[in-house]
Amino acid sequence: MAPRQLKKLQVGVVGIGRMGRRHALNILHLTPRADLLCACSPAQSDLDWAAEAIVPYGTKVCATFEEMIEVRGLEAVIIASATALHASQSRIAMERGIHVLCEKPVTFSLEEVIKRDCRTIASGPGTKIMVGFTRRFDDSYKDARQKIQAGLIGQPVVFRSHGVEEFDNSGFFINYARVSGGIFVDSTIHDIDLALSFFGEDIQPKKIWAAGVVVKYHEMKEFHDSDNAVGVVEFWGGKIAQFYNSRTGSSGYDNTTDIFGTEGKISINSNARKNRVEITGATGVRNETHGGWIDRYETAFVNEVNEFTAAILDKTELPIRLDSAVSSLKIALALQESLVSGHPIRFDQNGERMSSPSAVL
Repeated sequence: MAPRQLKKLQVGVVGIGRMGRRHALNILHLTPRADLLCACSPAQSDLDWAAEAIVPYGTKVCATFEEMIEVRGLEAVIIASATALHASQSRIAMERGIHVLCEKPVTFSLEEVIKRDCRTIASGPGTKIMVGFTRRFDDSYKDARQKIQAGLIGQPVVFRSHGVEEFDNSGFFINYARVSGGIFVDSTIHDIDLALSFFGEDIQPKKIWAAGVVVKYHEMKEFHDSDNAVGVVEFWGGKIAQFYNSRTGSSGYDNTTDIFGTEGKISINSNARKNRVEITGATGVRNETHGGWIDRYETAFVNEVNEFTAAILDKTELPIRLDSAVSSLKIALALQESLVSGHPIRFDQNGERMSSPSAVL
């Protein structure tokens, strides 16, 4: 008797730039319960890559999202297109009953996601949406979360996290930054999501403030952003989160997180390192670092798409709630606003904004 063929989720990838390519290859080679049915991009360089990397495996490649979304048999999409398109493309997919894994942030506008887009559609039967916060699927962060839930450090009180990315003088980053939504919305939002995952996804911010400087990317002054920024969030219930993000590092990618509790502390990635190899020479002992976040979280990207696929096929809850992603976005947008205005922003215990940007400390 021939072995029973298990159903596989038929997935499409929207946008096959750097992020989308990683997703496409993970589905092809590292996601046993999914098939890469189709992909799309308007960029010729992406289509050329696809012709060599994924078309030989039977993947249909389209030049537009509108064409791809009509591909017969499509059941789920991973949206890795420009952020400005995330909400509208998610809505269109879900209106057709197609499940969505959308890269962060799902939108630049909190009102868009709450009032008229993905959130309303996601409340309907059957169709699921998850925002991609990859660090949640990293083995080290998962282990730390389990230890905290088991009470190893008592009650978590202070969360501190930073991400330092290498300086890019090619010109690519500054063009990307102009349309990214800002340092807190584009990058620090990952650390914000981690804070919610450790403190509890229903925790509400009380007061938010931020400050930043421009060190190397001087063009960022034109669009009121910073290449080094610090944000602090005071939560209702007596917890605090502090975030630092830098775009101007000189020694690879560095992402470190500390959680301080009433009975101890847990740290993740305290020493940024590529692996356990140490090199000894005239200048001392050193280790190599990851070149970027996409390499540091290589396994987490695989875990993410596998868990998303399992939740769809097994009809179980997604590992990240949409409400939690909305909360992360709310905090990121408030931090970005405080960065520009120089003023703190306050919220009541229900998470509703209380004060104008002119409020005093």
